[in-house]
Amino acid sequence: MNPITLTTVAEPLIRQALAEDITNEDVSTAAIMPDVDLIAKADGVLCGLDVFERTFAILDPETRIQRFAADGDSVCAGQTLATVTGDVRMLLSGERVALNYLQRMSGIA
Repeated sequence: MNPITLTTVAEPLIRQALAEDITNEDVSTAAIMPDVDLIAKADGVLCGLDVFERTFAILDPETRIQRFAADGDSVCAGQTLATVTGDVRMLLSGERVALNYLQRMSGIA
């Protein structure tokens, strides 16, 4: 995605979705592993990784994403698409918003 579009158009929508989704802290989050794999649930075309990644960067710029696929790639169910590494609280705080955008964009693609 064009960096200007990501910052000016997508980022305000991501921030709004995060504000709606994060209402309080879940005390159980500290017990979860800090690395999370993004795995395709079904065959399809991947779209929205930039928005997925930006969601976590907004919450914590130290979050790292190692991509194993790119937007526009055909993916198969069970395929690992990326690994997300960072503060577990940020990963769990952003996961629903990041996945909702990724699923919606991939579904349209």
